Amino acid sequence: MITVLAACLITMVALIGQVPMSEAGTRAVVLKDLTFSPKSVSIRRGSTVKFEFMDPATDHNVTSDGHKRFKTIRNRTKGTVKRKFTHRGVYRYECTLHPGMTGRITVR
Repeated sequence: MITVLAACLITMVALIGQVPMSEAGTRAVVLKDLTFSPKSVSIRRGSTVKFEFMDPATDHNVTSDGHKRFKTIRNRTKGTVKRKFTHRGVYRYECTLHPGMTGRITVR
């Protein structure tokens, strides 16, 4: 019985090494009350970040400002805009309309 369990355990460990930890997915960042929430997001390569504008009385934008960049999202008050991240690295961004409104996406 112990030998069978050991063999099963060895097989499972071998298979786990070949299966990706998780599939690429979508994470949401909400723009509301002069903040990005969450302020920092960590995703797998190939994942999408969905920027949700939920501040109907205030315009916001999303401008990438670091070494790694993504296409700017122009001023808006509502709606959703998606960006897919295919390269690893740290992507810093800000709302240029509101000083101090910053965020970061880390792509693993």
